[in-house]
Amino acid sequence: MMRSFFTPFRHITLQRKLLTLVIPLLIATVGITGLYSYYIASGEVVDKLHQSQMNMAIKTKDQLDYFAKNTLSFSNYLFLNPTVQSMVMNGDTQQRRDQVFKNLLPLMVTGETIQSLVLYPSTKDDVPAQPFAITQTGIASAISLERFMKTRYYERLANTESGQIWDMFYPSDGILLGDTHHKIVLVKPYKNFYNYVRSGLLIIGMDADKLSKSLYHDDEEATQFIMNDQGTILASTDLRMIGKPITMLPVFDQMNTAAIEPAKGLALLKENEHYIVSDSLSDITGWRTVVIQDRSKLVLELKHIGSVTFSIMAIVTLITIVVSWVIARIITNPMKKLMFSMRALQTGDFTQRVHFNGNDEIGRLGHLYNTMVGRIKTLIDDVYASRLKQKEAELKALQSQINPHFLYNTLNMINWSAVQKGDKEISEMVLSLSQVFRLSLNSGNDFVELKHEIELVRNYLFLQKKRFTTRFNFEIDLEPSIEHFRMPKLLLQPLVENAIIHAIEPSGGNGHIHIKGYTEDSLIILEVTDNGPGMPEKQVYLLNQPSVEEPMRNLQTDDAHSGMALANIKERLALFYEQAEFEIVSKEGLGTRVQLRIKQGGNGNGA
Repeated sequence: MMRSFFTPFRHITLQRKLLTLVIPLLIATVGITGLYSYYIASGEVVDKLHQSQMNMAIKTKDQLDYFAKNTLSFSNYLFLNPTVQSMVMNGDTQQRRDQVFKNLLPLMVTGETIQSLVLYPSTKDDVPAQPFAITQTGIASAISLERFMKTRYYERLANTESGQIWDMFYPSDGILLGDTHHKIVLVKPYKNFYNYVRSGLLIIGMDADKLSKSLYHDDEEATQFIMNDQGTILASTDLRMIGKPITMLPVFDQMNTAAIEPAKGLALLKENEHYIVSDSLSDITGWRTVVIQDRSKLVLELKHIGSVTFSIMAIVTLITIVVSWVIARIITNPMKKLMFSMRALQTGDFTQRVHFNGNDEIGRLGHLYNTMVGRIKTLIDDVYASRLKQKEAELKALQSQINPHFLYNTLNMINWSAVQKGDKEISEMVLSLSQVFRLSLNSGNDFVELKHEIELVRNYLFLQKKRFTTRFNFEIDLEPSIEHFRMPKLLLQPLVENAIIHAIEPSGGNGHIHIKGYTEDSLIILEVTDNGPGMPEKQVYLLNQPSVEEPMRNLQTDDAHSGMALANIKERLALFYEQAEFEIVSKEGLGTRVQLRIKQGGNGNGA
């Protein structure tokens, strides 16, 4: 199935392949990026709106706490005021009332939070005390203490553990006669300064509508209000909602408010997906400041973000298609040019060259192509020239076949002449030299048996022994089992020659060379050991490197010649054997050992 799907795809041009693969990938990438950006942006908007609403709720709560603290401070002032204490403790007379009135009225007129005050002195001698009531406008009238004690506010005060309550007076309660405002009030006992015995009841209030105007502004779009734990609205951006349960808010129009408890209204609002609700709790009053905003306004903003996002996606997609087409043309046009040149090359036109600007991959490809065409032409010319040279070489080879025959005949003639004259030593030397030439030439073969290589070395050492009569002796040990092991010729002779040059010639006598051929495990080991002066550690390290040509160029002539001979041995070992090792072990004053280790059966060229 997959193969049948991709078969037509293989036969379309590279430019169309690039467009077919890249454009959908880029469009998908742009689409995913756009959608992810929209998701991130919408999330940021919602988070910022939540944070903004929470900041508004906290700000309102802090302002409410500020008013509450001022109210508590005013109550503490009344507790410490000697004039008020005198009126409560020493009897309620008109003179003391006038003094209290003159003392407190300036504070209430200039203050922002305190707008009404009612002080109920305790009943003395069963004579009910008259309440002391003032507002910012002057003396006011309030209900008697006996009537107030029958209200729910007094009952709440009696049941509270804190000794004070925060609440709201309704105009219908008639506590302040003639006052039509909802009052945010603090109700707490008034105590004797000296013994802290309760001596009265104190009510400090502020108009709820004035508090709302202080907390909120007309230009705020969100719905904000303060509610108590019974779900009653105490202050609001909509003054008409003051004193009403939270379930009377317009946001509950679609719900059956008759079945909803006001105390649970806030929890229901938070579950409503159409609104974003934030609230903060006041630790002083126990009331909550609430901010509500319709999500539809947020949706409008998100739609705007979405429109901008999708517009950018469309523009980027269009640009992507155009850029992809241009890039495909830039990539494929040089390749088409190269393809046309190759077709001409197939017809035998070796003058073909392509010229690409730049040093990128395509530019380097053109350079390599031009180099390849030039080398092909050079190789073709070389083939023609080599054919001519081959003919000449064949003629020279026929002529050179005379030379070994002539050399052997000449050496044999010298040998018989020496025999006829009775000079046995010269005869042996000539015979050994003849064997050296014969074995080294080996009828043109590159491989010899190990016993023939040993025979060549023995004849070579015989001639050198004649040269250095008393200065050295040699010893050859060869296991019979490896006599017929085939190896490249002249592997051992250069090692023996090095031993003569570097160990025997510098010594004054008692030189010894030991040639060994034996097996160890699966290895054939060939060794050349001498007791010469040895070599420095640095020179041994250089000679043991994979290539010794470069390090040996700066040495003396004999050492350089030896280094090149060793390099030749290493190269031939690596050429003919997959697993072969070359190692020199030498210490100054103790001699030198050169060892060749060849894995049996590891030769790959007829050995």
